Amino acid sequence: MLKTISSLTLLAFALNPSGMAQRKPVLSQIDLPHPYYYREMYLPQLTSGPSSVAWSPDSKEVAYSMAGSLWRQKMDSKTAQQLTDGPGYDYQPDWSPDGKTVVYVSYQKDAIELWLLDLSTGKTQQLTNDGAVNVEPRWSPDGKRIVFVSTSYNKRFHIFRADVHGAQLENVVRLTGEAKSTLPRYYYSTYDMEISPVWTRDGREILLFQTKGTFTARAASGA
Repeated sequence: MLKTISSLTLLAFALNPSGMAQRKPVLSQIDLPHPYYYREMYLPQLTSGPSSVAWSPDSKEVAYSMAGSLWRQKMDSKTAQQLTDGPGYDYQPDWSPDGKTVVYVSYQKDAIELWLLDLSTGKTQQLTNDGAVNVEPRWSPDGKRIVFVSTSYNKRFHIFRADVHGAQLENVVRLTGEAKSTLPRYYYSTYDMEISPVWTRDGREILLFQTKGTFTARAASGA
C-alpha cells in the first residue's frame, strides 16, 4: 500500500508545474509571447529528409540540407556529395551567383549563425558571431551582398543587408524598423517582425513578409 501511495504522490508532483523548475525555452534570443510559430514553424525542424533546396547559377545542380548537413547533387545524377560535416545543424544554403561559394546557416551552441562554404576547398568560415538567431541568407544578383533575417536587434526578427568581402561581412545595415501594433497577438510579438527576404532581379529592392496585422508582403530598398 505504501508503494502505491508513493507512486501517486510522485505522479502528482510531476504534473504540478509549480513544484518543478520551468524548462528554459530554446533560443531565448527570440522575444515573443508564444513559442509555437517562430520556433516550431518558421525555424526548420530536425529532419532526415532533404529540405532548403537552392539552385546552382547554371541550374545544373542543387544544394540542399539533409540530416543537418549540406549536400550538392547534379540534376542528372542519383548520387549526392556531402559538403559539410561539423558539430552544428546546417541548413538554408544559397549558392553565390559566381558558383564558388555557398552561404548557409548553422545551429550551434544555442545560437544560429551565418557561415560561408568555399566549394573548391571545402573550407567553412563563420560570417556572424553575435549569438543571435540569423537565418535565411540570400545573395544579391551581383554576388556582392547578402540579405538575411536576424534577431540581433531587440530579439525581434528584422531584415539586414551586408556587403561580403572574402569571408567577412561589412557595412551591416538593418533595413526594417520597429513598429508596435495595438492588435492582440497570440502567436506573434506585439512588435512587427519581418521574415523571408528575396532580392528582385535588378537588385534594387527586397521583397519580404511582415506581421502588419497579419503576415503581408512588402518591399524594402536593397540599394
